[in-house]
Amino acid sequence: MSTGSAVLLLAAVVGAVVLLYLLKPSPRRITVSSTLIWRRVLRSRRRAPDRLRWWMSLLLATLVALCVALALTRPRMGSSSTALHGLVLVLDNSVTLSARTSDGRTRWDHAVERARGLIRTGPASARYLIADTQRQIGSPHFEEAEGALATLERLRVTAGGEPVFPQVVPPGDPDLRAVLITDGVARLEVPAGVESLPVFQVADNAGITAFDVRALPADPTRQQAYVEVLNASPAPRAGIEVSVTGAGHPPLTRVLQLAPGASAHELFDVSTFDAGPLRAAVSMAGDALSADNVAFSFAPGHRVRRVVLVTAGNPALERSLRLLPRVQLTVIAPGRYADRGGVDVWVFDRYAPPQPPAAPALAFRPSRVDWLPAAQGDTGETSVSAWVRGHPLTEGLSLQDVIVSNALVARDVNRFEVICADAQRRPLILASLHGPRRVDATFALEASNLPQQAGFPVFLSNALEWLAGESRSVQARVGLIEVPVPAAKVLDLQGHAVPTRPLPGATLIEAWEPGFLTATTIDRRVRVAVSVLDPAATNINASRFADTPAAPTFVSEPRWRVEVWAALLLAAALLLVLEWWTFNRRLTV
Repeated sequence: MSTGSAVLLLAAVVGAVVLLYLLKPSPRRITVSSTLIWRRVLRSRRRAPDRLRWWMSLLLATLVALCVALALTRPRMGSSSTALHGLVLVLDNSVTLSARTSDGRTRWDHAVERARGLIRTGPASARYLIADTQRQIGSPHFEEAEGALATLERLRVTAGGEPVFPQVVPPGDPDLRAVLITDGVARLEVPAGVESLPVFQVADNAGITAFDVRALPADPTRQQAYVEVLNASPAPRAGIEVSVTGAGHPPLTRVLQLAPGASAHELFDVSTFDAGPLRAAVSMAGDALSADNVAFSFAPGHRVRRVVLVTAGNPALERSLRLLPRVQLTVIAPGRYADRGGVDVWVFDRYAPPQPPAAPALAFRPSRVDWLPAAQGDTGETSVSAWVRGHPLTEGLSLQDVIVSNALVARDVNRFEVICADAQRRPLILASLHGPRRVDATFALEASNLPQQAGFPVFLSNALEWLAGESRSVQARVGLIEVPVPAAKVLDLQGHAVPTRPLPGATLIEAWEPGFLTATTIDRRVRVAVSVLDPAATNINASRFADTPAAPTFVSEPRWRVEVWAALLLAAALLLVLEWWTFNRRLTV
C-alpha cells in the first residue's frame, strides 16, 4: 500500500475507535423495592473516578486497532532513502550457477537469496524489475516487492541457450539502480552503470564435453563411442571414473588422472551393446556440478541390411549403394526378379514388378503398376522448388539445386505423401503414408543431376534407414528443443511424458536436464539425445571474479525471518491479552 493510502487508513481506524468510545450506552433501569440501602452505600463510599480507566482502555483499543491496520498495509523495514524509485535485478541463471559451494548450497541459491535481500531492504516506495540471462521471463516489467519476490521464485537454472544480458536497463536514469547477480563465468556484455554482485567460489568439477557413436569405416558392423572428459578443477585430480552403459552388455569403465584444465579423449568399443540409447557418465569425489556428468547418444543396429537392386544397368546407383555402411548389395536384372524372403529393401531402377514386394521398396521412375501412384504424361524439364524438411528422407539434405529433364506426372497420390515437387506442384518424390513403406521417385537418375549432388548418398542412406524401420537420433542441448514432428507425444526412458508445446509442423520439447527422449506419432518416431556437452559450462572456474583476492563469504538470511506485518499481528494479540487482563482486574472499563 502506498504511504498516502496507509496514512488515511490509520487515521480512519483511530477516528473509528475514538468515536466508538465516545458513544455512551443507554442507562439500564432496574426496579428495586427500596432505595434506602443504596443511599447509605453512596454516603459511606466515595465513587472512584473512571476517567483514568477510560483513557487506559481507549489507549489499548487504539493500539490494537493500529497494529491490525498497519499489518494490512504490509510495511517493510528498509532503506530510508527516497531517491531510489526502481531497482532492476538481472540474475544470471546459466548452468554454472548450479555448482555447489563450500556450504553445500549452490551458487544459484545464494544468488536468489541476495536478490531477496535487496528487495526486502529496499525503500517501501520502490518498484522492482526481475530479468534473467536465459530469457525465462519473456516480458520483464516493474512491479511491487511482493510481485517481484513471486517472479523471483519462478526462475531456475537452465543449461540450454547462450546467456545474454537482457535489454532492460534504460540509460541515464539517476533514480534507477541496476544490479547483475552472477558467478562471472558467462561472457555477458554488461551495460555501463550496472553493478555486479558476485556469487563465485572456486570448486572442483569434471564433466563430459563430447559423446558420439560411430561405425568403423573398415567394418560397419563394429561401433565405437567417443567420450571427451574435461578436468575443470584448479588442481590435478586422480580417480576420475568414466563409464559407458547400454543394453545387452555390462558397463565399460575406465579411471583417469588429469591435470587442471586437461582433457581426455577415450574410445570405447560398443559393438557388443544392443541397438538403443547409450549413456556416458563421469564421477569424481567432490564434483560440484552434476549437469555435465552424464551424456546420451544412440547406437544404431549392427545388423547388415540386405539390399537387392533390380536394374538393367546403373553403375552410379550401384556404386553409391555399395559405399553405404552396413549394406550388403545384390544386383539382378529385371528378368531375374522374383519376390523372396531375406531381403530388407528392394531398389527398383526403371522397373517395378506387377505385384508389390513383401519388403519395403525404393523405385526410380518405375513401370506403371497398381501398387504405386498412377502416372499420366511427362513433365518435361523441371526442377525441385519445395520439399518437406521434417521427413526422415530429407534429414540433413537440401534438394534446392536438383534439376530433372523429364519425369512422370503422378496422379492419385492420396496414399502417399509428397516429399518434393516442382513449381507446378507436380510430385517428384513420394513416400507411402500407411502400410508397407514405399518411396517413389517419378524420374530416372539418368534424367536428373541428383547423382552428382553431394547429398545423393545422404538421400540413399535416409531412404534405406526409413524403409528398414530405423531412425537416427537427434543430438540436442538441454533446454527448448524443436523436432520436426507435428503433434508428437514425447516420453523419457522411464516412460514418463515430457512437457511439449505444439508448433506449426513441429513439436517444442521442454527438456531441462540430460536424458533420452522419444517423440512418436502414428507413423513416425524420432529419438532425441539430450546432453549439456559444453566446455564453457564444465569450466565453472573460468570466472572474471577468479582473481579476487579472497573468495566472497556468503551471508545467509536468518532461517526464521519474521516479517513486519507478522510482528504487528503478534503485538495486536499481546495487547488483546493485556486488555483482557486489565479489564478483569478492573483497571480499564
